Amino acid sequence: MTGYWIRHRAVLSIVMSAVTALMSGLLFVFPFVSQTAEYYNSQSIYKNSDIDFIAPEPSFEQVSELPGSNGIDKVFPYFLTKTSVNAGGKSRTTTVLLSDNPKNTDITMYNEGRLIKKSDTDFDNPILADWQFCKDTSTDIGDTVSFTIGDTAAEYRIYAIYETNSIYENGAIFAPISSELKDAIALKSNNSGYSGMYISASDYNACLLYLTKDYRPLGRLKNRSQFDSDEQYHIHYNAIMGSGYANEITDFRIRENSLDKKVNSLIIWIGAALSCVLIIAFNVIMSKRGGEKGYFTKYCIPKGLNVKPYYTKSFICELLCFGVFYTAALLLKFKFSEIYIPKSAFGIEIAVIPTAVIAAEIVCLSMNYALIKRIIISEKSKAKNNNDSTGEVG
Repeated sequence: MTGYWIRHRAVLSIVMSAVTALMSGLLFVFPFVSQTAEYYNSQSIYKNSDIDFIAPEPSFEQVSELPGSNGIDKVFPYFLTKTSVNAGGKSRTTTVLLSDNPKNTDITMYNEGRLIKKSDTDFDNPILADWQFCKDTSTDIGDTVSFTIGDTAAEYRIYAIYETNSIYENGAIFAPISSELKDAIALKSNNSGYSGMYISASDYNACLLYLTKDYRPLGRLKNRSQFDSDEQYHIHYNAIMGSGYANEITDFRIRENSLDKKVNSLIIWIGAALSCVLIIAFNVIMSKRGGEKGYFTKYCIPKGLNVKPYYTKSFICELLCFGVFYTAALLLKFKFSEIYIPKSAFGIEIAVIPTAVIAAEIVCLSMNYALIKRIIISEKSKAKNNNDSTGEVG
């Protein structure tokens, strides 16, 4: 019986299971997981960091003076540049964050809550990269990243990888720098401050009021020596001090609330329903084949053989093949995904289709057992009628 099953049903069962698994995994489950991951990535940078605001171009003095005042708890100042970066044998233009004051990275998007993995050993020149940068450059922990800051060539090694820094297009990398390099950057830019600062608020409302009403980006204030006259300098000074900068303040809490949404799981249930229909239809079609019935009635039942193992093998084969192809499809899509997919994106919803498939296979197994029972009853009835007919003639 096993040989007949291998020749006449095994391949068809494997094909059906593979088609069902690939269809459900690639057309229904992975799109759901991808959309869940996309929503997660858009929200994570706001929900999983302690940044409340981003403010433009504070002066070096403001960075020292602001913490502890105006509802501000901590600040993280940084220089921001977009430059050509060499990594993984590839060159690409990347957003680079630089800071000589990296002690408050815990409030930034480069914090433990967004960490994917990090090196077990320390490097002399560590750099923190995000998932998108590593994906695009095919780099990993310990790989070298080099770029030029001003006129200075810098070479770093990736120490840790974090979830994608979605504030900046195509992700970003962050590198700590020395105070000497900071001074060189400031001298070359002719400014007296940083590109911006991340702010963690102890009093959100007080901090918001200060930033939208009274904050001035004094890093933009140029030195008097850069102007030909006092009049030109005062025009520049008054332009900065007399303007409001509310439109340049990024409020993370507003962004977080506006992005709070979930993915509709209807697509998963549609996939589950179609998988059940495909499995049941396949088994119904197979049960109507004359070859199997002929084999059972001519060779198996007359010899007293138990026919149920024929369908038990199909049941086990179809479930195992489905599980293998379903898992392989999801793992391959996960590996080659163009966006970061956190483990949380693989929720209980991905078990809906496998559960439905198991239920459908159990239903089909019961149907096939019932078919065998009907065939046996039919054969016994035929045999009895033949016996009765033989007796009457005698």
